[in-house]
Amino acid sequence: MPRITVTSVLVDDQDKALRFYTEVLGFVKKTEIPLGDARWLTVVSPDDPNGPELLLEPSDHPAVAPFK
Repeated sequence: MPRITVTSVLVDDQDKALRFYTEVLGFVKKTEIPLGDARWLTVVSPDDPNGPELLLEPSDHPAVAPFK
């Protein structure tokens, strides 16, 4: 059975999104890897730290516009 492990959430500001997802919604940061001006930044449910990850993906790339 296929399983979703990572799904993207397009965000305008990764720091602001991280604060919202962790401080307001209660997620916890799982991964943070620098990638130039952005980061591979994921959060997970505290109840399932090995479950699906939300990738807080920067939305400033031109290819993202149709998906917003």
